Amino acid sequence: TNQVVDIFVIEDYHRPMRGSNQRQILFFLQNIFHFVTPASFFQKPILRHSCFQFTSRMMCDIDFSSIKVAVLGGGTVGSTLAQKLVQSEKFSSVAIAARDPEKTTADIQAKGYGKIPVAPSSDTLASSDVIILATPGIYDDEGIRSFAATLGDMNGKVIIDATNPLGPFSEGLNIRWGNDSSGGEKLQEYLPGAKVYKSFNTIGVEHMQEALGKDMLIAGDPDDKSKAIVEKVVAAVGFKPFYVGPIRYARNLEAIAELWIHMAVPPLGGRNTTRNFWFSICGDP
Repeated sequence: TNQVVDIFVIEDYHRPMRGSNQRQILFFLQNIFHFVTPASFFQKPILRHSCFQFTSRMMCDIDFSSIKVAVLGGGTVGSTLAQKLVQSEKFSSVAIAARDPEKTTADIQAKGYGKIPVAPSSDTLASSDVIILATPGIYDDEGIRSFAATLGDMNGKVIIDATNPLGPFSEGLNIRWGNDSSGGEKLQEYLPGAKVYKSFNTIGVEHMQEALGKDMLIAGDPDDKSKAIVEKVVAAVGFKPFYVGPIRYARNLEAIAELWIHMAVPPLGGRNTTRNFWFSICGDP
């Protein structure tokens, strides 16, 4: 029978391990077990791991259990993120904000996401501290401006923008190369009272379903408190958060997203790969 080996990795917040290093350790141990363990004992060990990371002092000072999270968008990405956050039990509440809660509830249950709270958009967005945007990306400035206006009063809220401003498929699903700023930057411009962060946008939804400590890049306001909240949300989904800098670097994250999409979708011209790849931070930053 298969045996389960639990590995607990204790990390120092001064020098936390990157997700790639964790995976290397697990790969190394997996091979050791295969090499030294008689086949009669078990055929293939299953390694699980739990990482207890001592994070920044600012993160330790925040009562995350009082934070309310709303996910705008009940599609595959929005439902997956909401499901993972509900399962993490790290926050006061997690709900999908929907124009038609009854229909969205039926859709997510039919897709097997389990029980995820769904509530009317306006009320949910107004009462939440953190809002994850998991709606289709908007390419042009005026479209982004109009979308921002529909969100209501966002002053004081933390917004995680998981969208990508892609053009039409017939034109290659390109990002805003002809513009002087990214979709994330425009969103921050149109929502000056909010703290906007770009994240969750550089990989496919299958990696959100099985994050496994992979690196997740974050670009946005350098404010310590709001940045720590975003990092906590990213970690609750199962990723290793990595802050790259202010919101201007959303243009780089959107470019990385375009590269991933062009490689994962064969007709778009990038190297023809599967969807089973992601981008990680290497070295010792």
